[in-house]
Amino acid sequence: MKRVHIRRDPFNKETWTVEDVEDICAYLSEQFTAFPDNARIYHGAVAQKNDVTPIDERSIRHLQSLEGEFYVVVYGAVMGWDDILIWAVVAISAAFSIYTYMTMPKPQVSAPQSSNNDLASRQNQARLNGRVPEILGKLRAVPDLIAPPATFFNELNQEIEECVMVIGRGYYQIHDCKEDQTNANDISGIAVSAYDPHTSITGAPIFQIGDGFTEPPLLTLKSKSINGQTLNVPNDQKVESAEIYFQFPNLIKTNSPYINFDELFDQNDSIGIYGAEFLIDDAVLAGNTILTTENQLIINSAVDISGVSNFHEVILSGALIKVTTEVSPVPPETESAYVENYYDLSGRYKVTHASKTAIPGGFSYLISLRNAQAINPNWQYVTQDYTVGTNIRLTDNSGSINLNGTYIIEAVSVNEIKLSNPDLLNSDWVKVNFTPDQNTQSQPLVVRLDKLNNSWVGWYNLDLENTEELIFNFFFQNGLFYQDSKGGVWSDQMTALIEYQYISETGQPAGNIYQQYFSISAASKSAFGTTRRIALAHTGKVRFRIARTTPTKNDKTQDLTKIRDVYAASRSKILNYGDVTVVRSRTLGTDGALSLKERKLNMLVTRKLPVNGTGALTPTRSAAQAFIYLALDSKNGRRKLSEVDVAQILAEEQEVIHYFNNPKAAEFSYTIDDENLAFEEIAGMIASACFSEPTRFGSKLRLHFEQPKNTPVLLFNHRNKVPKSEKRTYSFGINKDYDGIEFEYTSPDDDARVTYLIPPDGSAKNPMSIKSSGIRTEEQAKTRAWREWNKLFYQRVSCKFDALDESNLLARNDPILIADNVKVKTQDGEVETVNGLTLDLSQSVEILAGDSIYLQMPDGTVDLIGCQKGTESNQIILNRAPLLPLVVENDRYVKTTYQIVRAGEASKSMFVLTEMTPQSKMTNSLTCVNYDSRYYEKDHAFF
Repeated sequence: MKRVHIRRDPFNKETWTVEDVEDICAYLSEQFTAFPDNARIYHGAVAQKNDVTPIDERSIRHLQSLEGEFYVVVYGAVMGWDDILIWAVVAISAAFSIYTYMTMPKPQVSAPQSSNNDLASRQNQARLNGRVPEILGKLRAVPDLIAPPATFFNELNQEIEECVMVIGRGYYQIHDCKEDQTNANDISGIAVSAYDPHTSITGAPIFQIGDGFTEPPLLTLKSKSINGQTLNVPNDQKVESAEIYFQFPNLIKTNSPYINFDELFDQNDSIGIYGAEFLIDDAVLAGNTILTTENQLIINSAVDISGVSNFHEVILSGALIKVTTEVSPVPPETESAYVENYYDLSGRYKVTHASKTAIPGGFSYLISLRNAQAINPNWQYVTQDYTVGTNIRLTDNSGSINLNGTYIIEAVSVNEIKLSNPDLLNSDWVKVNFTPDQNTQSQPLVVRLDKLNNSWVGWYNLDLENTEELIFNFFFQNGLFYQDSKGGVWSDQMTALIEYQYISETGQPAGNIYQQYFSISAASKSAFGTTRRIALAHTGKVRFRIARTTPTKNDKTQDLTKIRDVYAASRSKILNYGDVTVVRSRTLGTDGALSLKERKLNMLVTRKLPVNGTGALTPTRSAAQAFIYLALDSKNGRRKLSEVDVAQILAEEQEVIHYFNNPKAAEFSYTIDDENLAFEEIAGMIASACFSEPTRFGSKLRLHFEQPKNTPVLLFNHRNKVPKSEKRTYSFGINKDYDGIEFEYTSPDDDARVTYLIPPDGSAKNPMSIKSSGIRTEEQAKTRAWREWNKLFYQRVSCKFDALDESNLLARNDPILIADNVKVKTQDGEVETVNGLTLDLSQSVEILAGDSIYLQMPDGTVDLIGCQKGTESNQIILNRAPLLPLVVENDRYVKTTYQIVRAGEASKSMFVLTEMTPQSKMTNSLTCVNYDSRYYEKDHAFF
């Protein structure tokens, strides 16, 4: 045996591994799918003089001939081209050693298993301590795992994965279900069920594909210590010689002066015997054979086979029959058609009876097959006797003796080993009594004797409270079979011993150590997995360890065994998960499931919300309904119904739909899963998707739709600005030299993130990047992108000032009038008195023909009225009456403010509020940009 230390990271001991192996080259090929370019192999100790990294066939042979300790070190630096060539040799060295040095036929070891034979890893994630998804609108949801998936193999060795997942809070309409891009209905063996909140996950689902779920799910804890370890063979080869023979009833003997059994074995040792197969040669018959409807073979031959009835198996080859089938005519045809099909009856069959009868010129052999149709279904087409040319090999003669096996040594001396009752373990020992001199000395064979000791994986703890059973997944990456000297493939067996012990409340092992043996048999050259379970006598935490007890018989056996997964498991006691929609899935390792390179269960869903916050649950994509729901929800907005202006929100939504003439403009579809998002941020996301802003009017929440307006909502002059706080900035280019827009949104067709570009040809070198939330229609995305670009392109003036508390009435993107108080001379102030259409102002004004006055109305609007000069310097005469009475009484906190504008210059004072920050209890800092109706020139280009 060779001990191989692998140091994948020389500075991290957690990556270090050690294994005892027989063939170092084969072992390295298993460990490294693509061997690192920067790795070296050292023999005995890590030193340059001990470098045995092979560079050619000769050095490969040298490496394989060495014994002792090997160190494989993966360095951080990149190695040279010459070093890379070394590993091109190592990658093929396992195959080289198999076919170069052995003379007997060997089982073909397959390459590492293709991922096509495994269920791809589940891409749905468990978001520990994360926010339960709050899905709004219609989108493709990827459910989160409530617990890690549990995988095991069924009785057909098909891999099965079971998951319990959550879509999100609340109720949903589910439209479809997919695994990645594949419709779940097209995957054979898959089962998916979804359950409404506050219902049992073993009850009636709201959505189902495949079989239902009637049992509680398994709650599992997977051992992190198990990562695909190989169960090492327990045998240590001690001697191999042709001078070893067997004596009835229980002796192993040798006459060789070079073999001393007493130095190799001890009393009570387990001993493995290999190569002790004293076989009778197969018999071959060839020629025309009658295949009968009774599953019999009849063949005449000149070959005289003695003891033909002692053969218990037959290998049939070349048995090809032609079957003609009549097909009824299809009108207007009137004559039947005949179809010829060929069926091959070849196979390896058990023999129930074999006999021969002398006939002139030779013998007639009759061979009856057992369950032929179960071995080869083509026997169902043998509805009459057929005569075809075949080749028949009779094998498995009962006169053969096979003493291979594992035994206990009762006594040992220099040239003799006495076994304890070997005939109870292998009945062929009785046959030795009928050989010459009751021994096998006349039939010399090369026999190997091994000393057997278990090599354990474990102990490892499984700290799952109330564990009810242990689940062990074994994997045979090269299959499990025995190949005889003639190339025949036979069933082989691997036995594993599992020991387990309960763990006390203090974390210490307590009580008895329990044992259970599992034997796994197969005659398969393909990779497969199998599951074994242990039901515990009572629940609790346990620890376990695993050992392989079956030794490798010889180089003709393929039984490499890996332990892939170990679970502690119990049936979940939780069947109702509260206010969330739960999904259960079961995936079977069928061709359809195995073909998926990525498995991410996803569902197209629409959230059901109570209409207007209190009505019946209805599937909806309405941004207004989402806004109302979240405001009232106890886990989000936590507002009372009296604090949400439902009527205004619904009316504003209709205003959006009417303006764009399309309901898509008022949709919102998004998953809120960030635990750091406050309700105010979420409200802003919802409103933004429908071109609006969330506002508060008094104590009520409202929506405010941003659209072109010729009338400002407030007027600011030196009377309601903090003195000397106003600053104006004029620009002659685009902010930050942006030359385009990259607007990212979610496609409703395939849920991919799509980027819309302005200019569309992608010529922008420095575009502004915008990642939207909740926008899933092309119309919304393009309109929003053009609004953002037009605001960049047409913004020329920025104004920042501190305003008094009437600014609390504003919402972002509101149009407002701002008197330019940066200039020395301004014409703005308050109205002192009203006498009909004559107004006395707080300041003297200069009125020219065509001038107008902006007056702040008490309802939060501004009225623009033409005016003329009065008799006094601070007096004007209005061309018409104001829309509402003006506020001039001294006991009012705020009086009507005004601003005089010249003809054609009204728009110069119009601004749009972009940001408002509280400064004190009485003031807010406002940031505004010039208003331009061209911001909205593309509003109807896409809807």
